[in-house]
Amino acid sequence: MAGLLNLLADKMPQRDRYDIIKDILEIVYDTEPLYRNQMNQTRIGYNANLTHPQTVKYLRMLVSQSLLVLTDFKPYSYHEITKKGRRCLQLFGELENDLRPVTFA
Repeated sequence: MAGLLNLLADKMPQRDRYDIIKDILEIVYDTEPLYRNQMNQTRIGYNANLTHPQTVKYLRMLVSQSLLVLTDFKPYSYHEITKKGRRCLQLFGELENDLRPVTFA
């Protein structure tokens, strides 16, 4: 069993903090307005492939940085991306484009 877990761990790429933040922002941003009340903490963590403690940590950090806002929609609460969060997501995309390797023909 441990051999299988090590094999799976070798195949899964490691994400750094910025990749996780970008993933969370994309997940919340890509949610259609009709389904926003379904983008709760559990769904975000599941879609971002994070554990519960990781999800809580990152969502708290993103809310404290004003990249996401927690909206209470009785009886549920959900996360929405802010204007600052959309700008951050745009900058992530620009950085990825700038850092993309150049291919020669």
